[in-house]
Amino acid sequence: MQNSSDKPAGLHDKPSLRTVFGVLRSYRMRSGMGAWVLHRLTGLMLVLYLPLHVAGLRSLQDPAAFEQYVTLYRSPLFKIAEAVLVGVVAFHALNGLRIMLQDFFFRSDRHKMLFGVVMVLTVLVTLVAGYQILSPYVAAFLFQ
Repeated sequence: MQNSSDKPAGLHDKPSLRTVFGVLRSYRMRSGMGAWVLHRLTGLMLVLYLPLHVAGLRSLQDPAAFEQYVTLYRSPLFKIAEAVLVGVVAFHALNGLRIMLQDFFFRSDRHKMLFGVVMVLTVLVTLVAGYQILSPYVAAFLFQ
């Protein structure tokens, strides 16, 4: 049986949130690690959004439920969430293309440049689409 002093530093019998964050802080966040983390987080956000989207589609069968969803979708808070969703989808899609390009053509010699391109395109797509989504609400707020 091993003694607890035989274990490497930072390992405990029971994992905790403190040890998880300690391990994450010990990594140097470079572009590759940042892309990996962001890709996983945006994928998780899309999975969490999916039930809301399916519920909205199911409401098409009931006019009263559909009217409730339309009212919710038109609220300013939901429009902000919609603009964020565009950014999440844009990053996840563009980063997925970057991963495919790296796997098939570039290997790892150009990953920083490709990640930079992904980030610039994500910001541009998010700003253009976010402007389209939020401009009526910003204009209504400014010119009341």
